[in-house]
Amino acid sequence: MSNETILVVDDSAEIVRVLKEYMLTPLGYQVISAADGRSGLKLAVSRQPDLIMLDMQLPFMDGLEVLKSLRQAGCQAPVIFMTMHGSESTAVEVFRLGVRDYLAKPFTVEDVQQAVDRALQESRLVREREELTRNLIASETVRQTAVTLSHYINNHLMVLSGNLALLQEALRKELPQQAALAKMVRDSQDSADLIAAVLRVLQQITDAQQTTYLGQTRMIDIETALRKEVARLKAQKGK
Repeated sequence: MSNETILVVDDSAEIVRVLKEYMLTPLGYQVISAADGRSGLKLAVSRQPDLIMLDMQLPFMDGLEVLKSLRQAGCQAPVIFMTMHGSESTAVEVFRLGVRDYLAKPFTVEDVQQAVDRALQESRLVREREELTRNLIASETVRQTAVTLSHYINNHLMVLSGNLALLQEALRKELPQQAALAKMVRDSQDSADLIAAVLRVLQQITDAQQTTYLGQTRMIDIETALRKEVARLKAQKGK
């Protein structure tokens, strides 16, 4: 899975090289490494990798100490412990701290791939759910924005249509109501200007601020954007 970062913490430069060059990088992973527990802990906290492959025996801090410190620091990245063959029982002790799997050395490419896939499966599902949630919120944002804009446009169109219908009727009857007709024309023009303002807000929607909808969904703050546009329109007319 590309774009996922794996931190390898092992004091054996050869094991790190084999994991990076022959096992992980060819599978599309980004690999960072540390040669001791203290450096591995620092790198894990600062870089927040998607997965940590942690040797049990390390200088300065052993694997168990690193894992405890990681959890205390709030780093919840899945961890695969690497142990010498025959010492699997030691690795079992750390499963209660959230270790996803362990690899007994020496391990094969297939062993690594399967362990990594198992360890990353949950975090991949979490990312997929988060992406789906973001997409749903974005869709709801667009929908609510369109509904709000339609509401404004519809209100002004109703005024415009009503006034124009009355104007048409008055003209048809040739009634001497010049003042009333003039007011209808002005009102109709104002409504047309407001519709144009709404459309300008729609065209400039990327510059509008966002507001909270239903306490959670973020939507475009049409109210504020439209007030600014109407104020600008009034100021322009007042000149």
